[in-house]
Parts: sequence; structure tokens; C-alpha cells
Amino acid sequence: MSLYGTGRSEGIGAVLLIGAIVLLVRAIAAWPTDIDELLLGLQPALLPALGGMLCYRFLRAQGRSRYAGFLVGAAYGLSPWLLSIASVPREQLAAALAPLALEAACRCDRPSWRARWLPWSWFCIALPFLAGLTVIGVLTSLLCAAAFVRTLTCGDRDDERPAGPGFLLAAIAAIAAIGNLVWLDPLGAWLGPLEAMSPMAVLSTHRPQLLGFDVAAVLRVPGPVLLTFAALGLLRRQRHVDSSVWLGLALAGGLPTLIAGIPLLHAASPLWMASPLLPAAAWWLSLLAIAVLGAAGLDDFLGLPMRRRTALPWLLAIAVAVSPLIPAFGARAPEREWPLTVTFLALTVLLPTWRRLGILSFKNWLAAAVLVTLAIPALQVIPLPTASPAAPLGEFAPPGPRVEVPMAPPLWHYSGLLAACVCGGWLWLSAAARKRHARPQPIAAKAAIKKKPKPAKRS
Repeated sequence: MSLYGTGRSEGIGAVLLIGAIVLLVRAIAAWPTDIDELLLGLQPALLPALGGMLCYRFLRAQGRSRYAGFLVGAAYGLSPWLLSIASVPREQLAAALAPLALEAACRCDRPSWRARWLPWSWFCIALPFLAGLTVIGVLTSLLCAAAFVRTLTCGDRDDERPAGPGFLLAAIAAIAAIGNLVWLDPLGAWLGPLEAMSPMAVLSTHRPQLLGFDVAAVLRVPGPVLLTFAALGLLRRQRHVDSSVWLGLALAGGLPTLIAGIPLLHAASPLWMASPLLPAAAWWLSLLAIAVLGAAGLDDFLGLPMRRRTALPWLLAIAVAVSPLIPAFGARAPEREWPLTVTFLALTVLLPTWRRLGILSFKNWLAAAVLVTLAIPALQVIPLPTASPAAPLGEFAPPGPRVEVPMAPPLWHYSGLLAACVCGGWLWLSAAARKRHARPQPIAAKAAIKKKPKPAKRS
């Protein structure tokens, strides 16, 4: 099975399976009778599927297991927030490509991977800006810059001081590539102009938006699956990641929405907080942080399930106490929030059965339960395709509004990016050649085998 193998083919299979699951959920939500309508309905799921696959790679770069990376990558791709942000395709594209930039920054932290990834790190960091100047692109670049600064100042896992000039060149190339992509806006003809979007339009797609803001809408941003795994890791005193940093990022994602909802804080906020898309797009930080904590918490539990055995009873008690309060006090539409209560209770009841089922059977049951509980909230937020009303017999439908499509820039404007790609490829090939020459050449097998001399015959 691809979730338990150790080879490269198993990893490729796990990545493709994440994309197939996201597309399957979208196909179930928009199941038509015509194959053309089916293909048209699958288009909005392409970017979430890409985001789930790249999130899997990012978690693997952090050292998470293939099993945890698969479940959390699927949770990222099927996140209600990522599916709802489709009304702002620029931010959705940036959210789908952001894990690749974070993976590059994580790979450059290790000397064994640095020579392979550092020449291309600038390209990965600039890739979210294919959608133009977006909030998620800026947040991603800030996280990558913080990772570079940490590697330069604190060293890395192998106690080896990294090469500062290489990181400096990568940072300069990333800044130049970001500026070039923002100026060119290569996908502007397909993505359209950047439009403002309120956080309520993103968080309340599963119910009428007129009901306002509630706690259940916030819990749906990472989803109950990731929240359960993250809470399990925190109760067991997380070992794999710095929980304080990621909890701070999770709280920072909801801070712009809180400031926008309080008039006094909104009036005193700085100018950079006045972006109309910041409150809705900043929730990506919460989704990313809970995804990292959830994957680390699941790995910590599966690696040593007997460590801190009191964590599972405490988690079950919290779920039993809090889950009924969500539809009763924290939801404006209680009839729509039953997936939260069911998921919290089902996972906390399933986790203690690992000893009775055996760890391998438990992983299979847990994966099946997680995929089902991920699909239900995703089906609630995906709108069904509605056909446009037909014109009466003998009449023509009125033409729609004329949209001005921006002209694509000439090809020579991409010469700077092409030159940077050529330089990155040359640096990567040079590093590979130096590594190959530094490695001792293996001795031929036939030359290494020496025949023993025959013993001298006694006369």
C-alpha cells in the first residue's frame, strides 16, 4: 500500500491519490448527466487538488510520515476555506502554490538537500506570485524569509554553518522574480481583476450569510479532523515542532477579521491592514499552522502511542463536553453544524481502539474515517452548478456584459526570468558535478577480487 511503503513510487502514488480524492469529492457534488458538464464541474477542484498534493510534499520535507502527510494533505485540499476562496481565484492559486515555496525553504535548512534546492528556491518562492500581488503570496514570502534568517542565525540540524552568499543570492533572485511577475501578471487574462471579498463570504458558504459570524464558521477553516490531531499533539506535549510558533501563526490568521469587526481597533489599525482581502485571505495562516500541528500530533501518537496515556481520556472528555456546545451556543444555523459534532466524537472514540485493532488495522480504519469526515463538510460548501435560464421560444437571450481582456505582454518581457532559470540550472549542475567528483570512484568488482596465491608444495 502506498501509505506504508518507503520507495519513491509509493510517494508518487500517495500524491496522485490525494488529487484523485479531491476531484472525486467535487465530482460527487456536481454529478451531472452530461460528460461535458462533469468536466466543467471538475475545473474548480483543480487548484485545491494541487494544494493538497503540494501540502503533502511540504509535510514530508518537515520529516512527517507518509501516512500523516497523506491524511493532512487531503484535509488541506478539502478544506472548506480553500474551496470557498474559489470566488477569488488569485488567492486560491497562491494558496495552492504556497506549500511548494515553504518546502523549498525547509529543504534549504538541511545541508544534504541544500545544494539541490537552493539554486531553485527563488523560483519556488516567487511561484505564488503568478497570480499577481496577493495577500497569501506576501505571507508565504515572509514565512520563507523567516526560515532563511533562522537557518543563517541558528544553524541547522547538522551543526554546520550554512553558506551565507548562496542564501543572499537566492533572496535577491526571489525579490527580482517576484517584482517581475507582479509587473507582468502573466495569468491576468484568465484570473481577471482582483476583487474584494469579506471574510463572511468565505467562512459562511455552508449556510446563509445573513446570520452573521459564529464560532462554528471559525472551526471550519482548518476543519475538525486537523483540530483533533493538533489537540492530541498538544495534550501529549508536542515533540516534533515548536508548538508555540505555530499556535501564534494560527491566532494571527484570525486577527485581521477580529480587527475588522471592532470599529475602534479598525480605526487605529495601520495602513497595511486596510487591504480589503486581508481578513478573508489571512485565514490561510490558521489553516497552515493547524495542518502542521495536526500532522506532527498524529505522527507523535502513531510513533509512541503508549506515551502520555492520559492524553486520550482527556481528549475524549473535552470532545464530549465541547461538541454539544457548538450547535447549541456557537452556531447561528445549528442544523448545518452536525458534521463538526460527529467528527469530534467519532475520532476521539476511534483513537483509543488502536490496541484492540492492532496498529496496521487501526491505520486503515482511521484513514477511512478521516476521508469520510473530510468529504461531508466539503460537500456542504461546494455549490451545485446551476444552468442559466433559457430564453422564451422565438426570443434571444440578452448579451452579457462586455469584459475587457487585458493584452498579454510580449515574450521578450520574460527574458529576465528565463536568464534567472538558466543561471539556477547552471548552479545546480555545477553543485551536482562537484558532489560527483568529491565522491570516491568505486573500484571495479573484478579488480577488487584478488585470487589467493596457491600454497607452496612440499618437496
